Amino acid sequence: MSICGSKSQSAVGTGFLGKKADEYAQAYAEETPGGFALRVRRQRVLELFDKPGGAVLDVGCGPAEMVQPLLSLGCKFWGVDPSPRMIEICRERFGEIKNVAFAVGEAAKLSYPDEFFDAVLCMGVIDGLKNVDRVLAEIMRVSKPRGTIIITFANKHSPYAWWKAQVFYRLLTLGHGMAHPGTNNDPILTRRRLFSPKEASELFAGAGASVERIVGYFCNILLSPLDEIWPAGTLWLNKKLEKARNGQPDWLAAGFILKVRKQEMKADAVMRRRE
Repeated sequence: MSICGSKSQSAVGTGFLGKKADEYAQAYAEETPGGFALRVRRQRVLELFDKPGGAVLDVGCGPAEMVQPLLSLGCKFWGVDPSPRMIEICRERFGEIKNVAFAVGEAAKLSYPDEFFDAVLCMGVIDGLKNVDRVLAEIMRVSKPRGTIIITFANKHSPYAWWKAQVFYRLLTLGHGMAHPGTNNDPILTRRRLFSPKEASELFAGAGASVERIVGYFCNILLSPLDEIWPAGTLWLNKKLEKARNGQPDWLAAGFILKVRKQEMKADAVMRRRE
């Protein structure tokens, strides 16, 4: 399968983020609060997914954790990530499998045709970007009319997410800069942005899309570094809260997921676009 699935080279993602690719690739399997958060996010996204058999793009695909469940639904999978090392990991895992393609690339400049994908996923990406509007415009461009778009956001109303973004990550950035002067920090540490469900929904206002569902995930009340000092207890509490809240996008959810539907363009709008 080709459509920009060749082993392209890129300089993006070679800094601190690229170096952590191997560590991140292992995180999904870990019995830790962080590993649980990744697995719960994946589960909630799959519960929202409604395009079996379709062409699916995963923007910021990471270690390709969505490939196997989507292939089991008969989908064709394309994954793009800014980290060359992450794409190497993806190809090591799934590169020889039919109907799967990976490419190094940027979310703000997707190398795919207009209206090509039945569904587009974007998980754990938006929080660390400066050019959110450009990325969403690109996602809209490559989505088919009536296509499904599923995007995750860090929750502004969550004390856990706020503390991590405004205090904990800033301290990590400071410590990393002192320990490794002259090196780049992971963008998720230096520019982590939080959204309310209302703010996230407004990003699609006037863009020809409508929000169909908002689902919360990873309920946590233990602020970092307490969650890392007491991982077993935190994980037990995470699981209890997740079950009790069952996807409620309230202040307990550190993140939330938007399921968005791209609307079909009216004939006059199509003509203006072609002009």
